[in-house]
Amino acid sequence: MSKPIIHKPVPFFCGVITANESVLPQLNKILIESIDEIAFHSPIIDFDNFTNYYKSEMGQELKRLWIAFKGVRNVDELVRLKLACTGIENHFSQKYSRIVNIDPGYITEAKVILATFKNFSHRIYIAKSVFADIQLVYQAGRYRPNPWTFADYKSDTAQSFFLKLRDDYRKYLRDFNKP
Repeated sequence: MSKPIIHKPVPFFCGVITANESVLPQLNKILIESIDEIAFHSPIIDFDNFTNYYKSEMGQELKRLWIAFKGVRNVDELVRLKLACTGIENHFSQKYSRIVNIDPGYITEAKVILATFKNFSHRIYIAKSVFADIQLVYQAGRYRPNPWTFADYKSDTAQSFFLKLRDDYRKYLRDFNKP
């Protein structure tokens, strides 16, 4: 017989896109105040190499990075973090346009989950207009993309970031499971 289980706490991250790198120190400060201390950042990469999806809204020469937060939290926090990140985006907006895009997510040993407000066939509704999207699945020592995975999430930079976050999480789980 199936029994309900409580999901182990997980590490959270935010994916950030902006054309204005000068906002990053202030963004870091707000993320720390709103979410938690920052554990590490990925290197900054050129987002325009992957897509022009945000060009009309945010301009050209967009930069992408991922930010990992210290510690772990309950997976139920994903909805709250998505709503908080939207508020932060609005804080930075100018003339009804975003100058920063912030998408929170979390990892498990097996997958990378991203929060979004956009519905699609492969996304699962959680609550309060937020959907969960499995971007990457861990297999054979690396995160593998799905057919719908965003191109930047397939990059070597993303792979390195998520593997480091996974390694840190596995250390946490080993310590968590010690008697």
